[in-house]
Amino acid sequence: MSANYFKRFSDVSQLRRFNFDLLHQFLAPFRDYLCDKHGFQWTDNFLMFPFSELQKILVNADADMPEALHNGLFFVDALSTPKAAEALLGKLYDEGKLPPKTLAREDLALYAWMTAPDILESVHAEQHMLRTKRYERCFGRRVAWPDLSQEALVALEDALNDWFDSLHKGRGVQIMVYERRGTIWFHLRHGELLRSDCDLQNNGMTKRIVYRPERYDCVGYTPSERELQIHSETKREKAVYCKLFGLYLFNDEHFFFCDESTAKYTLIPLREQGRDALTCSDVDGLNRVLLTELHVIFPGRGKYCEVYKSEGGLFEDWEKHGRSVPNETEFVRASFQLHLADVTRPKSLTVCTPDVTIFERGLESEQIGIWLKKRRFAI
Repeated sequence: MSANYFKRFSDVSQLRRFNFDLLHQFLAPFRDYLCDKHGFQWTDNFLMFPFSELQKILVNADADMPEALHNGLFFVDALSTPKAAEALLGKLYDEGKLPPKTLAREDLALYAWMTAPDILESVHAEQHMLRTKRYERCFGRRVAWPDLSQEALVALEDALNDWFDSLHKGRGVQIMVYERRGTIWFHLRHGELLRSDCDLQNNGMTKRIVYRPERYDCVGYTPSERELQIHSETKREKAVYCKLFGLYLFNDEHFFFCDESTAKYTLIPLREQGRDALTCSDVDGLNRVLLTELHVIFPGRGKYCEVYKSEGGLFEDWEKHGRSVPNETEFVRASFQLHLADVTRPKSLTVCTPDVTIFERGLESEQIGIWLKKRRFAI
């Protein structure tokens, strides 16, 4: 079991904010674990309930904690933020799982875990996708809709299980699928290499704990664009995702082009068009774009790289001081600041050649994609 820190359950005042009836129902199946192992004094009385003792147990979770309790703590804690609560409420209403109007924001995740855990896990997957910014991109050979049948997804999970297990990362792969504005998202949970830690016992002795951490990867496929976006830890995982997604969802393991020689992004427009490459008047909702960072390399000088930065915009500074980037350099990474209508804070976008973009996949992601294509940064 991984050692997670559950912020929502780490403070007694936070525990007291939960609806007591909901918290009581949540903990009831684990009453024996709490009372027998930790000497917890169970009571149905809010005024007498030992919140301080409960907080100590949950903060110092041990290897004997029931998996269902650990999972519940993990998901409830992760989805107790304002944005997650709004998304969760919308899903609950869509599925007809109407929560009582008397529940506070902090109670929604707890209510969902006990009434519709599948909805909670689905929202967690979507929120994780929105927080994930770095994706590598490749393309399919033709426009095609993937096979999303249960049989195909189970076969894909089995193949990924075999692959991760061969790397000593265990089995237990789970894939959750949902569609968002024309893109089909696959949220993948899998294991990592075993880790060990030392647990200091109450008697002063040290106990070695071995556990397998879990990790979440995201894969998004846009059928109309033939585009596959991958967020993973290694290049090897990216290649395997390309191969297995092609094989089990398109019946062709070579369906996606994922070789390094195939460029997906370019920064040539910055060199050829200069400031005009930042034009955005033809993209609805996008008011202004600034180039705030540029990485350049010099051919024949190995890995030597120069970085130019400016919070107010590089082109603005270069024009002011009469400077520019040397002509013999190659642009390999650029960061932009995008000012969108009705959005208070500007959004950050980074393009790394040949196949990486870094930005929030929120409501504005469609506008960012349109701008990249119109300015020919996306090939």
